[in-house]
Amino acid sequence: MQKNKVNVEPYLYLLPSLFILVSLLLFPLLWNIYVSTHDVSILTILKKWDFVGLKNFYDLFSDPKFYESLKLTLFFVAGSVSAQFGIGLLLAVLLNQQIKGTHVLRTLLIIPWSVSTVITAFSFKFMYDDNFGIVNYVLESIGLDAVGWLSDPNIAIWSIVLANIWYGTPFTILFLTAGLHSINPHLYEAAIIDGATKIKRFFFITIPLLRQFIITNLILITVWSINFFDLQLIMTGGGPLFSTTTTSLYMYREAFEFGSFSGGATIGIFLIVMNLLLTFVYVKIFNRKTSDQNEK
Repeated sequence: MQKNKVNVEPYLYLLPSLFILVSLLLFPLLWNIYVSTHDVSILTILKKWDFVGLKNFYDLFSDPKFYESLKLTLFFVAGSVSAQFGIGLLLAVLLNQQIKGTHVLRTLLIIPWSVSTVITAFSFKFMYDDNFGIVNYVLESIGLDAVGWLSDPNIAIWSIVLANIWYGTPFTILFLTAGLHSINPHLYEAAIIDGATKIKRFFFITIPLLRQFIITNLILITVWSINFFDLQLIMTGGGPLFSTTTTSLYMYREAFEFGSFSGGATIGIFLIVMNLLLTFVYVKIFNRKTSDQNEK
């Protein structure tokens, strides 16, 4: 009796993808871990790197600026994610109605997502400018005082949050619109026959059937907001007075401005763990709500 031979051909087709995955994800991660456990800076990069173990992590958690950047990151992420999801869900539901012109509006709302972050950052930087920015011009033209959108330490981070909301909300609109199209319209017709109002149809049909799309969208926009530093770097450079230096920007500055590559790698490892923990929390909450709903 001949033994069943394993067909290796399908696995050969996966080799290019596996190579890309290892090259672009696994190797940089392992290299980052290696650098974070050694003393690597612009002064020692051409010398032998000394193994320091967890010293870089100890230094990081002893750094007051790190905690300040973490606090700013929480503000940035909370403001960005809540507004992007709330506005995106509202517009996705509205644009899903059988109203004339929704296709045109949906196309126009995609524009911010198609623009690069660099163009977005420079555009908002010019709009917020204290001297010739259009935002202050409009405020002064209606009799209000000009605002230091990027020069006031108490306001600058929220000005960047607004820019990120404008840039990131179209993704939520597109993502949740795809989810809405997956819902069987007969469910709404049956609910209307039973006398369900629009609010009840939204909370008892739309939201439950969108749950998987919602959790995936929340994970993506949260991770992107945590790792985002383009807007902060271009619009304020982390200032004024460190008021817009989020943890991701602090990582960039630590490595490429201050020359502490091991310090930047250590912050990078922390951000990876932070992303994984938040993803785990989202999934845990999602599974708990799903199980509670099934029990009911």
